[in-house]
Amino acid sequence: MQNTPIVCNAGKGETILLACARSGVILSAPCGGRRHCRKCRVRLLEGLVEGDTPDNEGWVRACAAIPVSDITIASPGSGEISDNEVMTASSAATPHLRSIRVAAVAIDVGTTTVSARLIEPATLSVLDTISELNDQRVFGADVISRIQAAKNGKTENLFTLINSQTKHILENFQKQWDIKKFEKLSVSGNTVMQHLFLNVDPSGMGVLPFTPIFLEERELKGEELLLPVETVTILPSIAAFIGGDITAGLAVLDILNIPGPSLLIDIGTNGEMALHNNGTIFCCSTAAGPAFEGAEISCGLGGVKGAISAVEAGIGNDISFTTIGNVPAIGICGSGLIDAIAVMLKLGIIDETGSMKDMADLQNGFCLAPGIFITARDIRQFQLAKSAILTGIRILCKNANVILADIKNVFIAGGFGFFINKQNAIEAGIFPKEFLDLISICGNLSLQGAVENLCAKEFMDKCKQLIDKCSVIDLAADPSFMDEFSGNMLFMNNKG
Repeated sequence: MQNTPIVCNAGKGETILLACARSGVILSAPCGGRRHCRKCRVRLLEGLVEGDTPDNEGWVRACAAIPVSDITIASPGSGEISDNEVMTASSAATPHLRSIRVAAVAIDVGTTTVSARLIEPATLSVLDTISELNDQRVFGADVISRIQAAKNGKTENLFTLINSQTKHILENFQKQWDIKKFEKLSVSGNTVMQHLFLNVDPSGMGVLPFTPIFLEERELKGEELLLPVETVTILPSIAAFIGGDITAGLAVLDILNIPGPSLLIDIGTNGEMALHNNGTIFCCSTAAGPAFEGAEISCGLGGVKGAISAVEAGIGNDISFTTIGNVPAIGICGSGLIDAIAVMLKLGIIDETGSMKDMADLQNGFCLAPGIFITARDIRQFQLAKSAILTGIRILCKNANVILADIKNVFIAGGFGFFINKQNAIEAGIFPKEFLDLISICGNLSLQGAVENLCAKEFMDKCKQLIDKCSVIDLAADPSFMDEFSGNMLFMNNKG
């Protein structure tokens, strides 16, 4: 709970959720304000609302409640990024002793997280890194929710949120390092986020044939975006749902020069992957949904302090767990969910179909901690997500004319990978068993690519060359897709 109550001055007919966003108070709404997840709840301290009835403690859904007077609310904590995450928020409270005359900034605009890295061009040294939850989350946890919001006329609102957040990040760097001038801003991210960063409507990617306004790199003056930088460069994308983040990752890995078939997987609200074999890069995007990032999971969270990030089986049905920040558990993030599913399979609490054992103590689901459960619906959401990933892997292999045993390297990108237990991910059916000794955790390759774009003149040319080698696979158009997907829903793919 925030210590300071929030006074909410809503416009006529405006929900608490949108009123707060307009005022710069960002509430997470994983379902995009469609009144499904109840994770945007706030506590009504003063005033009256309509559209939702406060419970005994005054909690209402911010996406449903419409103030009929000025109100005062208290919201859940801001969900700060843990200092255990790979991209830690800068801890500097006062300016550094060193003053930087000219600086450049790389930024990865993820659907869930925005990460930025400060570079000194003269020495090409990394000075600082900041990572924050994406302020656009008020419009939903996944890109489809953002696209729908844009279709409903909210492109400008989405742009304003990310633009203001970027300005704030630049201001933090400027204050902490006494920066005189920002020379360049290099931007990576998925195709939808790149559109919204430039105030370009992405709604064409929400319907067939999934058409983006642009895929190529873009360079413009910072003043065109009202940003205090001289130039802004957007990394090129491959397709509507295979963005500049994947282009960046492939270029950082220099994947064309790695011997043997090599696979890059970025697991987020979309599972983007690219498989290189004999000079061609086969790419696809899987509709994994936001389960791995906490949305659509009853007690799910992103990678925030208090989220259960690891689960282990103990004696009998006992379990132990670890939370991000080593603080009391408030929910479960993607890596914790994977571990929990693996443990439940090991203990026989769920069977190969995903059905839960009929036990009296499982009435509310499998209890991980007081008030934190894994429900039957959560398991089904996980099955949908893991099947999407595994199906994408298998169909990519088929198109590249390789079998799973031919793969020599598996690179897992993104902050999600830093907490993942590879053995549990295989036992839970996300990856095939053939990958156990091949997986390398690579961190935020998207951000690293944005950095290299600042530091190496040839990096953009490398990105373009890679894109020319890409063949985009439409999974849904593959005749084996439905059989693969339904078969991969089962928890039996990696046994034996």
